[in-house]
Amino acid sequence: MTGVPKNRRQRRRSKARRAPPIHKLGEDLLLEIFLRLPSLATLVRAALTCRAWRRAVASSPSFRRRFRALHPPPLLGLFFEAPGPVHTPNTPGFPTFVPARRRDRDLTAAVRGGDFFLTSLEDLPDEGPCWNMVDCCRGCVLLMNWDDGSLVVFNPLTRRIEDVFDLSPEDLFDGSRGHYAQVYPQLLFSDEDPASFRVVLLAHDERRIRAAVFSSDTWEWLLLPWVDVPASSGDDECWIKYERGMQANGFLYWVYEDQRYLVSLNTATMEFCVTELPHFLRDSSFHLGETKDGATCIVYSDQLNVGVLMPTRDDGMEKWVLDRVVPLDRELERVLRVGLANVTVPNQLVANHNDLSVLAVQDGYVYKRAIGVLADAAGPASG
Repeated sequence: MTGVPKNRRQRRRSKARRAPPIHKLGEDLLLEIFLRLPSLATLVRAALTCRAWRRAVASSPSFRRRFRALHPPPLLGLFFEAPGPVHTPNTPGFPTFVPARRRDRDLTAAVRGGDFFLTSLEDLPDEGPCWNMVDCCRGCVLLMNWDDGSLVVFNPLTRRIEDVFDLSPEDLFDGSRGHYAQVYPQLLFSDEDPASFRVVLLAHDERRIRAAVFSSDTWEWLLLPWVDVPASSGDDECWIKYERGMQANGFLYWVYEDQRYLVSLNTATMEFCVTELPHFLRDSSFHLGETKDGATCIVYSDQLNVGVLMPTRDDGMEKWVLDRVVPLDRELERVLRVGLANVTVPNQLVANHNDLSVLAVQDGYVYKRAIGVLADAAGPASG
């Protein structure tokens, strides 16, 4: 402290003693500070600093709603399922994670500090080594064990893993009129209690549907009654699409294989509803999600156009009506030619609408997949 007057040093020490430590801040003031953090990844890192900070974030649904409104959740990366042949007894099989390449240091640190390789699953007692990812919600993944049909909910970001529970008792769907089928279970989280979750399993026979709901509060399955629905036009006994359902604004959705009807389940009242879909969707790739403003929508691909449908009510009946169509041909060609500047991109890659499909719709963003064949002087290569 050479060169600093003694009285100035004393004033600095007195001021330092008067300043309260950060852990003495009131919870309201602490959350106001957290609200100004730049991203969800930053909030997670801050909340994990100590139990008091984590408790402050976890115990305030209103804070989490305000934070989500100001900071939409970022895309940390993508999970890819392991190829089918590895799902055999005693052969390890885990989904593969590919992080998004971002310059945000907090996002990068969040991915490095998490367990996106799912190594924590290996610590579960008496569980087989093969896992399949069946759903993802609020940063958590729902995984199913291929060997014994058990389920587990895991948060890769915080490394939090729930106890394993059975997919369903053997007699869960007794009472069907013969054949019945199950589709992938779906994961639900509560806005009020982030530690509470539900898993919904849909089953159907020839013309009826019902759901079983597992709750982390009771750790038991609840079976809902059978509900009659319109028959499918196809001969396939599994007439509801087997792949994962969709989720938006407190509703779960499933689609008929012939894409004539959309089944919805209100997760608050647990009531089913069946809506007829527009005829032009029956040959299209589409997905249901939310717009940037939070409204429920359907987004579909038609050649190189993207159409958006919004729900409306007519004479008390819910219908889906076309809101707008956005052409993607010029934008897709620009992106492909810029991203592949050193590769000859044939026009047929851009024109092949059969290789353009909608994967997901979240927070106003549409995630699409384009698969084609690139050809240059060296010969064909997949792209």
